[in-house]
Amino acid sequence: MSRSRPNILLIVSDQQRPDLVGALGRVAVQTPALDRLCREGAVFTRAYTPCPLCTPARASMITGQYPSRHGAWSIGVDTPDDALSVAALLREQAGYRTALIGKSHFKSCLREGSFEALPRSRDWDVFAGWDGPWFGFEAARINVGHVNETHAYSLHYGLWLRERGVDPDRYFDLDWSKGTGLREGRWDLPAELHVNTWTADQAIAQLRTAGERPFFLSVNFPDPHSPFLVPAPWDTLHDDAPLPPPIRREGEREGNSALYQATLDNTIGTLCDSPAVRPATQYPSAATSAARTPSEERKWKIYMGMTSFMDQQIGRILDALDELGLADDTLVVFTSDHGDMMGDHWLNSKGASHYDGSTRVPFIVRQPGVVPAGERSASLQCLVDLAPTFLKTAGLPVHPAMQGVDQSATWARPDHASRAGVLVETRLSPTCQSNSWITPYFRLSTYDYPGGSSDCELFDLTNDPDEFDNIADTAFRDPETRQLRNTLATLAPAITQSVAPRLTFA
Repeated sequence: MSRSRPNILLIVSDQQRPDLVGALGRVAVQTPALDRLCREGAVFTRAYTPCPLCTPARASMITGQYPSRHGAWSIGVDTPDDALSVAALLREQAGYRTALIGKSHFKSCLREGSFEALPRSRDWDVFAGWDGPWFGFEAARINVGHVNETHAYSLHYGLWLRERGVDPDRYFDLDWSKGTGLREGRWDLPAELHVNTWTADQAIAQLRTAGERPFFLSVNFPDPHSPFLVPAPWDTLHDDAPLPPPIRREGEREGNSALYQATLDNTIGTLCDSPAVRPATQYPSAATSAARTPSEERKWKIYMGMTSFMDQQIGRILDALDELGLADDTLVVFTSDHGDMMGDHWLNSKGASHYDGSTRVPFIVRQPGVVPAGERSASLQCLVDLAPTFLKTAGLPVHPAMQGVDQSATWARPDHASRAGVLVETRLSPTCQSNSWITPYFRLSTYDYPGGSSDCELFDLTNDPDEFDNIADTAFRDPETRQLRNTLATLAPAITQSVAPRLTFA
């Protein structure tokens, strides 16, 4: 059935590195569903998050605004209830059915009193009778947290487990404060009870109720985010797979920003004048040489297994689209909210240092008859562009308060670049922030610290794609690189507004 307005299916993973797709060739991870999307659609190899933290990035996807504009500038800071929502605009102006499935994290998941935090998130009577609306989505079936974390047994997913008689004490670290939970390896939760399976089940149920109205379905998997745990057989799937070496070398701290050096020293709270609340989630690798340690190797293999398990569930969703005759009328976008350093540059996780491993994300677009199949493009993309592009896809004008770029022309012609550069921001505390301007050729990052001090990094991505050599001290004599700094100095203040206090870690 051909629709005048296409369906839109957005599939989002959590903390998935840009190279963690098998078809891209760098990492030998088994991802047949994502590989299929790569064959049937276009892969954009230079896609970035507007902020390498969960809540800010996810709010940017629905608002089309940067974190310092929509207000959820860090994890632990709520997305405002009245935030601009592409889901609401599609519903109100184009008649779309809208649903959000899976990870939410628009609000704090650790601050007592938050809707997504304990104890409210285990008010089973509430979640038995509530399924939206939620940030502009008509329907919502949500979860938060990852694998065996205390708060992962909550919201609609926790209710689903409870209704099936699952003993949470057996599978979840309900006394997380004692640090007793398994953080890496095999998780004995059966795969059929895993949140990945539940997310796919809920998404397929939504597809099966599709009627005459077009739909916007946002499906959000909480994997492959740490802790690194996955059910059998996924924990051993990649035991024999080769891994590329870590992107790090001895002596990297020399010549780089004070923020990078403080992260390696675990003194970033002091630098950012925020001792009570950990201001960033990056933390130093325990490695003492450039070679990957056995622990890092094991963590990587579990990370890959988590991705493959999630990929299996994505495949079920794609198969349901085919079975229901919806594939030809559906724009499918797959991406992630941010990446994970995984030991590169001596760092783990994501946060304030804007290296490629945490800021760049996988990005695949499929729309039969519109997006050419099998294309691979380096045209710049940003998650903040999703909302305006979805509006244009639905035949609507871009909302004037959105800050992203309509990418519909680039998706149809992947060699047609819609962006000259991408802005990435991370605010570590109200007075400590990093901003980056990333072009096809350079990454310029500026760091502002409490008290008015600052420094910067500049990497030549053509000659130094691994971002090893900070050339800021010498390169700003060149007019082209001076222009980069002028551009960032103009853009960063233009998108900001006053920020709410951060009251908790996540």
